[in-house]
Amino acid sequence: MKLILCAMLLFLLTPGIANAQTPAPAPAADDIRIYVGGYQLTTNGAEKPAGVSRGVVVGWAMGKPTAAVFSMFGCGYFAVTVPPAGFEDNATAGWRMEITPTKVAADHAVTFRLRWVRALDTGNTFSPANEDIELTLKPGESRPLDSVPVPTTAKESDGRPCTVKAASLRLSVEFNSSDRRLIGADVWLVERLANGKENSQLQSVRAMPHEKVPFYFDSISDGTNRFDFFGRLIAELKEGGIEIDVEATRGLPYPGQKGYQSGRFFRSTIQIKPGEIVDVALTPRFKDEELPNRVFSLRIRAKQIR
Repeated sequence: MKLILCAMLLFLLTPGIANAQTPAPAPAADDIRIYVGGYQLTTNGAEKPAGVSRGVVVGWAMGKPTAAVFSMFGCGYFAVTVPPAGFEDNATAGWRMEITPTKVAADHAVTFRLRWVRALDTGNTFSPANEDIELTLKPGESRPLDSVPVPTTAKESDGRPCTVKAASLRLSVEFNSSDRRLIGADVWLVERLANGKENSQLQSVRAMPHEKVPFYFDSISDGTNRFDFFGRLIAELKEGGIEIDVEATRGLPYPGQKGYQSGRFFRSTIQIKPGEIVDVALTPRFKDEELPNRVFSLRIRAKQIR
């Protein structure tokens, strides 16, 4: 069994941010996709996806341009195709774009060349909107590209008045949502007693690689105080094992259910080989005035299920 010390930070009312860990080797680029999708902005509500997108698997397209042609028509509807196909016959706006991935960093940030132009515009624009830039985005980050008004004469497909006022394109980087690989982990909250014995609680969780998986343990009593232990895991498959990013919080709640008056935040990145069990010490860096005589840790075992 291995013992890992965590980075730790004391917070009041809200958690802080722990320092970053040592960078890991560059990840597999096949796990990451670049998407361009259409969006609709309604007159009295939120922006929502239009249900049309074009995705690029970074590992498959590294150094190679991937082209797409987007058409916007009617009540903010979108269609997408690839050259040499052109715009929809009834389109009122259209874009041509090209994405060329060039690099993936250790923190999964993707660098790529983006070229796009609004090549069809039935409005009064004299020079078409366009960009030719190099971008770097991490999974979960996005960037708006362009927005056009929907014609006021547009109708819904069933003839009702159109409630979409604008249509836009947004670019994002995401982990592969169709990944069927599955990782299982057993997580124990362990308290080592003065007599050498242990008390523990077990949580068993499952998730796809890169997915945030929460865990929650029963409260721990200490005199009149009760402490909550909770956190999340993010697992990534590596050659010879699994890398797990661990975040854990020990919170002292206000009376009732109104949040936390103080707490401690722990973070660590661990490497687990098949069949191995690793302990992550929840040890404060400074004197622990809330639980001065009690020692807690997380114990983790993980494996690839499929």
